[in-house]
Amino acid sequence: MKVASFTSHGGDLRIGVKVGDGIADLTAALEKYLVDEGGTDPAYAIEVAAERLPNSMLDLIKREEEGQADLRLTAAYISRVAQKGKTLFSPCGDKITYGLEEVTLLTPVPQLDRRIFNLEYNYPAYEKVYGTIPPKDGTTAMFMMDPETISGPGNAIKWPTTATEVTSAVELGIIVGKDGKRIPESRALDHVFGYTIVNDLTGISILRGMGPGDLCLPNGFYFTRAMIMDTFQPVGPFIALKDEIGNPQALKGELRVNGKAVSKGNTKDMRCSVAKLIEFLSQDITLQAGDLISTGAMGTDAFPPEASVVVGDTIEAEITEIGVLRNSVVA
Repeated sequence: MKVASFTSHGGDLRIGVKVGDGIADLTAALEKYLVDEGGTDPAYAIEVAAERLPNSMLDLIKREEEGQADLRLTAAYISRVAQKGKTLFSPCGDKITYGLEEVTLLTPVPQLDRRIFNLEYNYPAYEKVYGTIPPKDGTTAMFMMDPETISGPGNAIKWPTTATEVTSAVELGIIVGKDGKRIPESRALDHVFGYTIVNDLTGISILRGMGPGDLCLPNGFYFTRAMIMDTFQPVGPFIALKDEIGNPQALKGELRVNGKAVSKGNTKDMRCSVAKLIEFLSQDITLQAGDLISTGAMGTDAFPPEASVVVGDTIEAEITEIGVLRNSVVA
């Protein structure tokens, strides 16, 4: 099951589930289920549906197991009753089913009060390709991003004024499903809501020449400044719920620039697995529902983790079982 945040032509924020080639409004779909299948009074169904499947993805995530149960129930129902080429409406007249061309997909958790953790040097290719000394075993580099850095699918990536060279990377994103601290690796996946795609951009020219070797990255200094520019981290388009991803350590990733594959990787090569990363981060930080963890740039010797992009480029970041995230670079 894949879920997303979107706006319709009216501009209202909604949450939806992917159904075939389109998307269904989950709140309106639950309203229809309650009336048609449960015999609920239509006026009351509107109120109940808004409480159980709110329009905010963050509010849904915070409902934890109860919210996910309502999500599965509604998604199964709408998949059963939706018919290709036929638009469904809720009892109060709200549209339920949309073609993807009718909506604007947003970054999956658009609320600004969530936190973003970016992890780096989590694939062996960094040491082999760039000569970067890796962190200690069982750990990786971590920094936090500003919410304004995040943008959604189809949004423009704005070329910075402080960098002359920019790179792009495809990363697996983790959406945290419930709060936790000192989470052991053995229970870490219990705290995952789902997985998404991250396109992580860097003003790499800011970092050039810092550290041993012309291509090596620094131990600190301007690292955050090079990463945290507005629009430099598109996320989306969907969240694949954790139940849909049987093994998060078996996902292929590919980055394409203008249709050409420039980076490739597989999550099986992570230095720290998804579960290990959650254990590592939560040792002294309380992870919160809705947090985003970006797990590091995917790459190999032949297809390095980072690829240069310029104004006018169209970037596609793809991860199997999740989808394709497309964005373009503008001046």
